[in-house]
Amino acid sequence: MGVDFLTGFRANRSTQDSFDLLADVDGPTFDALSALANLNVRRQEQMLKAVVIAYLTVPISVLAIVAEVAGDSLVSFARDNLQHVVAIGAGLTLGALAYYLSTWRAHQIVGVLDLIRIERGQAPYTALELRDE
Repeated sequence: MGVDFLTGFRANRSTQDSFDLLADVDGPTFDALSALANLNVRRQEQMLKAVVIAYLTVPISVLAIVAEVAGDSLVSFARDNLQHVVAIGAGLTLGALAYYLSTWRAHQIVGVLDLIRIERGQAPYTALELRDE
């Protein structure tokens, strides 16, 4: 019962390329690579949280306060400078999206390394001692 997302993940070309690339890597080197990938995931998550707060939460909060205090002035300023307002909004959104995609990719790399570890029968399977989860 449930959905199998691992079969497609294992059949993915980049996953197969990773298996081929790491086929001859010994256990200690693989463990170090896995630890490095897990460290990267934790750092990516920390950066994503910082970016979301700095790039999205703070500007939106400031904007809400200004709109409350001087709503008509803010609307007229936005109309007069629509191109700049849209560019700033798009930049903030795309910056946060880029960090999100980077974090997603870091998790994907750890997933591939976990699959390799499982197929090798190399413990620990999920490197839980290295993760915050």
